[in-house]
This record gives sequence, structure tokens and C-alpha cells, in this order.
Amino acid sequence: MKPALFVLSFFFFVLTTKPLVASAETVLDIDGEPLQWGVNYYILPAFRGFGGGLNLGTINNNTICPLYVNQEGLEISNGRPFLFSSVFSKFLFVTTSTDLQIKSSGITVCIQSMVWKLVKELTGVRFVSTNGVETPGSERIPSLFTIEQDGESDYKIVFCPTESDVPTLCRALGIYIDEDGKRHLALSDEIKPFTFRFKKAEEWASNAEEEDKNSPTSFFSSSLVRIFSKCCI
Repeated sequence: MKPALFVLSFFFFVLTTKPLVASAETVLDIDGEPLQWGVNYYILPAFRGFGGGLNLGTINNNTICPLYVNQEGLEISNGRPFLFSSVFSKFLFVTTSTDLQIKSSGITVCIQSMVWKLVKELTGVRFVSTNGVETPGSERIPSLFTIEQDGESDYKIVFCPTESDVPTLCRALGIYIDEDGKRHLALSDEIKPFTFRFKKAEEWASNAEEEDKNSPTSFFSSSLVRIFSKCCI
């Protein structure tokens, strides 16, 4: 092969394949402890002054379900806990560069899967909603994410599923601020990657009811309970 042709072939290979997967490292929470599978964690901004933790809410006033992953505007709010699961990992704890699924904890008004899923809502912008797929197959691909390290104790949540055999997006999630000032977890060329830290939600089991009062879906949930109590008990 001629030298010029070899160089062109090399660059074509680089541009048409996914980046090499980094070696897996154990993900740590803000206390320096390994992230555990199936345990509740708050997902918080890595830096102060950038809002609160991640939560669930609606993306518009027309529909309630599915819910979308948004960010609390107040820094003092931890948001809602989420947990991590994976059928790919061979490790005891959550590791970087591993396809995993993220799921909301607690009860919501939507009777559907609480697994994250990447969906397209606006031109050039994809949001993270619930109602993701957990069973193996091509429909699960939009629900696969990875955690990648960004600094000593900070992390990015990335959509770059290695399970897919076809070209897919490979980009870190960021925060999209809409015209009403609401902050949504999203993916776009125009959104900078957002760095997070993870805080173990040890009090979630005992304080779940109090946390739900601050949830954007609490009004709908409590209304359904009152209606059911009146008509069916």
C-alpha cells in the first residue's frame, strides 16, 4: 500500500469508529465511597451556583406522562434519588465506561417504567425521559448510559451505548434551559457537558413522603389518592 493511501485509510478508520473505551474505574460518591448497584443516590452538580439535584417533572403543560429528568433550580434541593443497574458489569460496584441504566426511586403518577430514556423533542435537542426499556434488544439502546470521570471526583453522564452495532450519538449530557427558565437534562451540540457528583440518599427510605411533597408530581399523586378513597373505599 502506498504511504499516502495508508494515511487516508487510517484517518477514515478513526473518523468512522467510536472512541476507544477507557479502562473501567470505580465510581465514587462525595464521601469517597464506591457507588453501589441498586442503591439510592442524589445526582448533584459538581460546582456550587449551578442549581440543585436532578428530579422528575413535565416538559410541557399538555401531557403528564412520561416524566422527564429535570434539574432543581434551588441549590439547597437535592431533588429525587436515582439508582443504577447493569447486566454488563462484572464488578461489584458501579464503574466508568460501562453501559448501565438509571432509574428513578419512589412513586410517581405515571404507571410505567421509571428507567431513563433518550428521546427527541426539539430539532437538535434530545431530552431524557422515563419509560425506558430494561429488556435486551434494540429498543433498550436509548436507555443505555455510561458514567465517565471528569476530574478527580467529578463525573459526566454520557450517552454512547456500546451494545449498538450501528452508529449512534456519543456525547455527554448537559442542562438545557427553556424559555420559561426550566432546566432539563438533555443532549445537544449546543449544550455543554454538565459535571455531577453522587450523594448517597441514606434518609430516602424514612423521608420519602416528605421528599414527594416537593416533587412536581405530588399534586397529581395526592389527587388520585383522594379520588380513589372517595369512590372506591
